[in-house]
Amino acid sequence: KTFSFAGLSTWAWHPQGAGDVRLALTADDDPKRVAARIEPVILPATERQLASRKFTKAAPDAAKLWLHYYALLTLKDFAQVHGQFLPAVPEWGIPPFAASTSAIGVYPVGTIIMDITVPGRDTIVWRGAARREVNFENSDQKPRDVIEKAIRDLFKDFPPKSKK
Repeated sequence: KTFSFAGLSTWAWHPQGAGDVRLALTADDDPKRVAARIEPVILPATERQLASRKFTKAAPDAAKLWLHYYALLTLKDFAQVHGQFLPAVPEWGIPPFAASTSAIGVYPVGTIIMDITVPGRDTIVWRGAARREVNFENSDQKPRDVIEKAIRDLFKDFPPKSKK
């Protein structure tokens, strides 16, 4: 919260790699396969967002800021129970009944986390995150659009306004 981005206008992907993909879906999932599909969308979308904010891409050794993303994919669930929306003591003459599950669902969720560090410092000076439901059955364009919107939302408040 105390870091100032004033005067910092060059950036690069972290020299140790642009990002990491972590999966918590099934034992057979391959992070490299997922990275090969999403990284070609994440990198240019990030570059466009930074360019629109007057940040220039530079070589890692000349950059004032380094970026590193994490793409996390996991499962989320929801459940509804019969009677869950009734008041605690219904006064309509409905007899009490045992709650039973009426709907349950499990769906994949993806989160993109973007860390910005300053070369030579081990501390993160800015972190943004965006989370979206992931649908693997859509065409290639739909996931691309979802990732593009997530990156736009992630950088919505970047760079942070300096406190006066």
